[in-house]
Amino acid sequence: MNALLQGKKVALLPLATLMLFAAPPAVEAAGFIEDSKLDGTLYYWQRHRERKDLNPDSSHYQHYQTNLHHSTLTGALDYQSGYLADVVGVDIAAFGTWDLFEGSPAHPNEISFSHGPSMWEDRGVGEKNSLDLYRAALKVNAGDYWLRAGYIQPSGQTLLGTQWGFLPGTYQGVEVGAVYDYGSAGALSLSWMGANKYKAPWYRKMYEFREIDRQTRIRYLHSLGGKYDFKNGNTLELAWGESPHYLDKYFAKAARQTTLWENPLSMSWQFYGSQDRTGRHDVYDEFAWQQGLTLSYQVDRYQFRLEGSVVHSPGKQGYYTVAMTPIYPNSAGRIDMWWDSRSDFNADGEKALFAGMMVDLSDIVWPGVSIGGSFAWGWDGKPARGGDWSQNQRLTETAINGDLVWQVQSGWAKDTVFKLHLTAFNNHSDNPSWGGGYGNVFQDEKDIKFLMIAPFSLF
Repeated sequence: MNALLQGKKVALLPLATLMLFAAPPAVEAAGFIEDSKLDGTLYYWQRHRERKDLNPDSSHYQHYQTNLHHSTLTGALDYQSGYLADVVGVDIAAFGTWDLFEGSPAHPNEISFSHGPSMWEDRGVGEKNSLDLYRAALKVNAGDYWLRAGYIQPSGQTLLGTQWGFLPGTYQGVEVGAVYDYGSAGALSLSWMGANKYKAPWYRKMYEFREIDRQTRIRYLHSLGGKYDFKNGNTLELAWGESPHYLDKYFAKAARQTTLWENPLSMSWQFYGSQDRTGRHDVYDEFAWQQGLTLSYQVDRYQFRLEGSVVHSPGKQGYYTVAMTPIYPNSAGRIDMWWDSRSDFNADGEKALFAGMMVDLSDIVWPGVSIGGSFAWGWDGKPARGGDWSQNQRLTETAINGDLVWQVQSGWAKDTVFKLHLTAFNNHSDNPSWGGGYGNVFQDEKDIKFLMIAPFSLF
């Protein structure tokens, strides 16, 4: 337990804060206890990923080599208190990982804990079975207003996001928000979040933010966002964020949920923008952006998705990232498009399309079973500027995916999910992984992921 709490003093301040309250009347304290709940989840993950080696100096040139091969068991407990006097409560959550098998040359594998306790101390030498807090927060609700402080995950409309393993990354910071409900006219949600440290879910120790040179410290990140729900299926979101004196971030999203031929139809337009404020232009040479369109349509047992994106991010980095710190995983940014197709499809100038379908086979095969496939295609990606590679290159990349999912519908294992995901990724170039001016693109891969998610409740 001492090892778990070491270095967590700041995050546990919310608990100390509660002790400052003089013994409240029993009626005020009752909700804190009676409305408390303790939930848990067991996770199992197995992955085998091979990547083609196109380094001409390698003895494995043009052959697939194991990149990730491991299986991991993870357990998490999440305690959420009720509210003292209907105002103040605490949330505490922890998880542990246990590697059942590890045969990977790539570290960290992002599901287990890394052997290095933090990003800046990670030497890529392996994983470590361990236990850690991922949430320890004071929470306050007061009418239309709310606050979370301590070790937290973003929950409002800001541009701060987290990396995910089975559990999310964690910021050391504070988030405040408000919700104004205007009845049939709509509802306005506002939030602001600031943080001075972060840790991805495969690290056990908070670390500071840094610029792309990996040396210059960024003291804090913050973001302000708002969402208006018109209560007629239409929503509008706007947000701004910054890493002070470094990068400004912008976000806009318009979404609509309606019906077409009496079937559910969802659509959205999304805009992500970034301005390099340094004058050095070591990330982007000019205002950079990524835009996306999404379409989802449900017909009986069939769910269809069609999405597209386009990127403009000229500069030394060569690709667009939504994070306020460009180095992965120093922080994370919000993005509402995810294709599970290995690549981010975010090179400068790249256009990309994604098409997918899932079919519910509950009444044909077994209750809760579904199967699907998808295809992602990106083209016209330009290399980063300033290197010794040709600027005449244009990247093309494709991915074919298959999914088999079973969600248990009844019995003691109800809501447990089993999922098998397959990806065949093709980089249509002869560049080695991360080479040729494409710092976020790897070579051809064959990826197999199997996972189990089993939730339970203790009280």
